[in-house]
Amino acid sequence: MIRREVGYEMASRNQLYSSTASRRGFLFGAVGALALGATGFAQADTTPFPPALLPLPPLPPPTYTPLNYHSPPLEPFVDALPIPETRPAAGELVSMSGMHRYHRDLPETRTWGYSRPLLGPILEGHRDRPAHITFRNDLGAHVLAPHVDVTMHATTELDRTDPRATVHLHGGVNAPDSDGHPMISWRNGGSQRNVYSNRQEAATLWYHDHAMGITRLNVQAGLAGLYYLRDEYDTGTADNPLGLPTGEFEIPLIVQDRTFNPDGSLQPMVGTYIPQGYNQSGQFGDVACVNGVAWPNLDVRRTLYRFRLLNGSNSRTYGFGLSNGMPFWVIGNDLGLLDAPVPTALVRLGPGERADILVDFSGLRDGEQFELINTELNDFGNAVFMVPELRPIMRFTVGGEGPPAPVPAVLRGGPGLPDPLPPLSDPIRTRTMTLMGLNDSDRGAANFPTMMAINNLPFRTDDIEVAEAGTVERWDIVNVTPFDHPIHVHLARQRIGSRQTILSSAYWATHPPPARLGVRWNPPVDRFTLGPDLPPAPWEAGWKDTVHCPADSVTRVYVYWPSVDELGFDPDQVLRIPAGAEMVSPHADMGHGVADVPPEIRGYVWHCHNLDHEDHDMMQRIRVTG
Repeated sequence: MIRREVGYEMASRNQLYSSTASRRGFLFGAVGALALGATGFAQADTTPFPPALLPLPPLPPPTYTPLNYHSPPLEPFVDALPIPETRPAAGELVSMSGMHRYHRDLPETRTWGYSRPLLGPILEGHRDRPAHITFRNDLGAHVLAPHVDVTMHATTELDRTDPRATVHLHGGVNAPDSDGHPMISWRNGGSQRNVYSNRQEAATLWYHDHAMGITRLNVQAGLAGLYYLRDEYDTGTADNPLGLPTGEFEIPLIVQDRTFNPDGSLQPMVGTYIPQGYNQSGQFGDVACVNGVAWPNLDVRRTLYRFRLLNGSNSRTYGFGLSNGMPFWVIGNDLGLLDAPVPTALVRLGPGERADILVDFSGLRDGEQFELINTELNDFGNAVFMVPELRPIMRFTVGGEGPPAPVPAVLRGGPGLPDPLPPLSDPIRTRTMTLMGLNDSDRGAANFPTMMAINNLPFRTDDIEVAEAGTVERWDIVNVTPFDHPIHVHLARQRIGSRQTILSSAYWATHPPPARLGVRWNPPVDRFTLGPDLPPAPWEAGWKDTVHCPADSVTRVYVYWPSVDELGFDPDQVLRIPAGAEMVSPHADMGHGVADVPPEIRGYVWHCHNLDHEDHDMMQRIRVTG
């Protein structure tokens, strides 16, 4: 299963994990175990592509199986793309229930949003101007109540009728008590008051729910929105020094895959063989929604557009391209601008990642139509479970003249522009972090007892990392699963160093993991690498907060922890528990032999942004000392 990106090619690998690795070995139920056992290990082809424009690979037809849920037939491109309103990052947003129609031919259904029926407004903040925002929980009963998994930590039957919620500004550099820590949340009637410092460069951030154990359901129900951080260069006004499109030519694209029931409601399950109310370790829909509408159309004029592209899906990775093969330019990613626009025909985004792109429609004819498409193939693990592949995303229809607008030659380093991106600094230490899948028999779910973990540790462990503010670390993120994982680190800024294929089976067999979850397992990986050390794609060159870590590979990431002076606050402060808030309950231990709720909560979290993995249990706490 070959993946193509500008700058490099990486293949998905199959591997057979050692059968001597204990009952917590990597097994994914009967289907997964049989598939893994049948395939064995195949060495990867890691032939790099030159950093040039590539032809898009052909699109295979979608597959349908009786083992998966499927949406009713829906005609694509019949609904217009909705554009969320923009409002200042201030005041109160209400996490609320409403009625929304995802497609012309679907009935209205109950959804969640922030001060609107689905998703939230675009919040606009300004560098160095703190934003004070209150989020009030007025959700009512859970939109996806039957799918709340009460075997998961912090989750109870009460979450079906009175769900918890908390808001995290993804990519924001904020004090711990305004970061949306998953261990502190609010039920109906509660209010979360956050102060966003905005002490960072202009970037496309986003805000979303982060309540422990139900994040995947809360976000799928609609709790997400974009946050534009402006500065003196990217002002959002027509006279911005960068010469970037603004106003009607700056458009958000929040891409989320969904599956629908005939009554218009969401179907969050993928496999019909998985019991309802159980975290299935991934959510993959067969319909692409953009800004909350299925397969929409956008009428564009013949000029340059700026699209703020967010992969807001729970689990799916996308290779975004244009169906006519037309190139576009990436001008920024998660945490700000690149040094110069990068021409490409493809940009790859895992859940939580963003790309700031320019598309020039000026050379096209009136009436011309083409699509934003997904070229990404399933990784091996999702192919085993027959996850539906998803091709079309939305359509563009060209018509009418627009103002002339050239693509900027440079974005950083010139007169009146921000400083160029700095070179990578030498790290003060290197940490090995292992991403692994486990059998979770302690949950008592006999049909599909799986979980994901980091370093063989559950979230509730006391064995947590401690970083030092103002320093750079190198993290060797070792993915020994057949699934890709997007790793998001709160507070920190990341730069990708390289990626390299590893022989997971030999790594696993040489260093068998402990028989008990809760004992750290992160052996060094250098002996088990294969092939070349591949650099990041050119459009990944800037600062990021979420990094794609492919299956059977080591991704080397440079993690910068801002200094206390940069932050303007103590990142290791004890989190206060505000009146009306709820802390994670002690029952969350689930028999894993780890500590109950700590007497105090400090610091931040880092985790896989596949939200089903994050919920159980691929998330860890981390402290950042001054």
